[in-house]
Amino acid sequence: MTSMSGILHTYVVGLRVSVTIVHTCTIVLTSWRLWYKITQQRWWWEDVWAATALAAVIISGVSVWIFSGTPMDSEPWDGPVIAYWLIMINFTIGLWSSRLSMMCSIVRLSPPTRIRTVACCAAAAFGAIAIALLIHKCWFCARNHDWEEIAPLSCSLASSVGITQVIADFLSDITLVVLPAQILHQVKLPRNQRILFLSVFSGSLMTTLLSIVHVVFFIQVDPILKILTAQLEMAFSVIVCNLLPIVTCLYKVLRSRDLDLSHRRYPTDSMFLTTIVDIPSSDSHATEELKFIT
Repeated sequence: MTSMSGILHTYVVGLRVSVTIVHTCTIVLTSWRLWYKITQQRWWWEDVWAATALAAVIISGVSVWIFSGTPMDSEPWDGPVIAYWLIMINFTIGLWSSRLSMMCSIVRLSPPTRIRTVACCAAAAFGAIAIALLIHKCWFCARNHDWEEIAPLSCSLASSVGITQVIADFLSDITLVVLPAQILHQVKLPRNQRILFLSVFSGSLMTTLLSIVHVVFFIQVDPILKILTAQLEMAFSVIVCNLLPIVTCLYKVLRSRDLDLSHRRYPTDSMFLTTIVDIPSSDSHATEELKFIT
């Protein structure tokens, strides 16, 4: 019994440390992204969903600490039960809010063609999937509430829920890669910038890998590893949705520095030829991420 308690304590410490580190990085990056978009006066729906995901990450981080504050082998009480509910609900909210943020970025950047229509439909589908998963989880755990009195605390959903979640994750992440690739087919950008832009959205495929790992522990009903993998999946998805504004800002800073060095190197009366690639899109602010000086 003492050995088992020691193992559980080690798992709990690992859970707290991992979630704290990953969520702190996620909160810092998302907060910076929101501050940057506000100062640049470029706030849009993608930032609303990013803010929603940020709130979910914060609530989840606090809930993990409350949930793990009680020994796993002790009788559950109201605090850990409420924390578990918050962890489960905010996992779905944070994960799909980050995907909606990325999809809104695609809608904003896409030209007013069929691609934009498909992106809008995909965003609506993302929202419907998130709501369906959330309702199903809450309905199942509320109907079968015996788990609230059994240690270790864990609502054992049907394995079909986990499989459905993986399929939804895979299809949504594939969509987040295919649509930007279609946008790039309609514009002319240097090869390195095309790779950079597509790589930002391709990071969502890593979320699918984490989703598969999460479902493995989901089916095995391991409460600690199930929560840990879920929190890592959500946090990584939120980080990926912040990459586009972060990469855009870094590109602008580095590019302006290179231009400044060029002006210092050459006489002031020298002539510089630049090419600006401007892409028609759905609003006046949408061309920032796809406007490059080459």
